[in-house]
Amino acid sequence: MKQAISTGWDCPRAKILVKLRENMTETFETQTIGRIRRMPRAKHYNNDLLDFCFLYTFDEKYKESVIQGGNAYEVKRLFLKDKCKDFELVKEFRNKDYQFVDEVLVRDRAYDYFKEKYKLTNIKKDNEKLLESYGFIMGTKVISTFRTGKFIKLKDIVDEKQGENRKIAYEVSTHEHGIDCLHAVDMIKKVTGVPSNKMRAILQHLFHKNIPSTKKLLSLSNREWYAFMINNAYRLRDDFIELAALPDERQMQVLQKKTEKWRMPLEDFYRYLPYEKNVEEYKNNAYKEYNTSMTTSQFRSTPEQLLENYLEERDDVDWFYKNGDTGRQYLSIIYGTNLDKEYLFYPDYIVRKKNGDVWILETKGGERKGVSKNIDKQIENKFYAFKDYATKYKINWGFVRDKDTRLYINNTIYNEDMSDATWKRIEDVF
Repeated sequence: MKQAISTGWDCPRAKILVKLRENMTETFETQTIGRIRRMPRAKHYNNDLLDFCFLYTFDEKYKESVIQGGNAYEVKRLFLKDKCKDFELVKEFRNKDYQFVDEVLVRDRAYDYFKEKYKLTNIKKDNEKLLESYGFIMGTKVISTFRTGKFIKLKDIVDEKQGENRKIAYEVSTHEHGIDCLHAVDMIKKVTGVPSNKMRAILQHLFHKNIPSTKKLLSLSNREWYAFMINNAYRLRDDFIELAALPDERQMQVLQKKTEKWRMPLEDFYRYLPYEKNVEEYKNNAYKEYNTSMTTSQFRSTPEQLLENYLEERDDVDWFYKNGDTGRQYLSIIYGTNLDKEYLFYPDYIVRKKNGDVWILETKGGERKGVSKNIDKQIENKFYAFKDYATKYKINWGFVRDKDTRLYINNTIYNEDMSDATWKRIEDVF
């Protein structure tokens, strides 16, 4: 490859395996890495060998600046201990021959959800006023908000004392605003898993007067429907996220799972901080040379850090393994949403005790000063899918959360409130 042609060269189908460069500016090097990471088909493959690029450099100063800037990290290849090589579990993954979402089910559940949440009736005009009282924007005008004022620093924009928010309204045009409406539909489509054209039909069934339906919440004209979708896109998306996250234990019977035997990777790459001081090795980890430079707050959440330290201190733990977040080489379990859309989740830790007991533990954000730190909307559906998996394969399990620097575990009935009796101190259960 010639240097001149590589600068600013736009060729999506190009495949770069190795790129050799002279040391130049930090910005130029970052752009070079970006070009290497650009995938030929504009997507990633959940495979570290394909999705990652590696930087080899003798310039320690440049390497340190890139890592400290949060744009990169160093990795170290670790090897599995001999005693862990024969360990097996059953891994679940999706049946791609059976991947569809029932749009009638999505429509019916959305109808029931909106009707119950916003106390809607069968009188469409009353429903418009009810939704307006909850903050929805009605009418035929597109409302845009912009920030005005003098801002010297980026953080000044979010400072309420500086500048002000202003609104501008203009009549909707079904021709000019077609892309905006499509964008709103696509935002909801990503949540439900329903194709864009079918998601549009569902939203018209619910809110458009020209589509005959027994599941009608509003009778909006075409221009009103366009404006409603554009103005309330984020609100509708959040409602569908909440709808999809509602627990549905029935989904265990409808999931189309495939299974296979799974073993821990014989070798794996772990991120670490090369400049971390007072590094200590975790003797109980499944990998050789796994250490505290790999478990800093840059790479691990608070409950993960607390749990790994707890497992390291336990005398009865033979080994523990930190599972990956995505990828075919890691242990995965199927769960379904309230809209019957199937997803994979990857439990955080697998632990084997010296007495042979096997535990699978999933960490989630706990509580701080009575306020939940959990951000996972699908936590309940994952909880009951995990419970079903553990019961089927006779494995000990639990969701682990932190509260006041202490760990609590639950494997019975999920309750977000950690003061509930279902959350027990981990040492009383594990």
